[in-house]
Amino acid sequence: MKIQSELTWEPSVNVIETEDELIVMVDLAGMISKDIDVVTDGKILKISGYRKDIFPAGKKQFHKLEIQVGHFERKIELPVAVDHSEVSARYSRGMLNIRIRKIDPSKHTRRVPID
Repeated sequence: MKIQSELTWEPSVNVIETEDELIVMVDLAGMISKDIDVVTDGKILKISGYRKDIFPAGKKQFHKLEIQVGHFERKIELPVAVDHSEVSARYSRGMLNIRIRKIDPSKHTRRVPID
């Protein structure tokens, strides 16, 4: 069993493909952008961070507890080739919006001569 500091949760995600780009929308309500990290690595997009405890101090009794807090991580395998130098992220009103420019795979195909 994992100890409390190692527990993670996964935010909900939408991945949308347009003609020119991938748009990844991540539901991260109640966070601030400095607590979110976005990394692209090959065909993987990794979103991670920490949502702070929102509970008031002092004695309390929970009747329903559905909003997850603490460390989170979400790895998404990208469905198409992308340009890792053309990535932007914007966090607004609880939603992280990541836009990644697609690459035409035919432009990156190269015939290799055989000696």
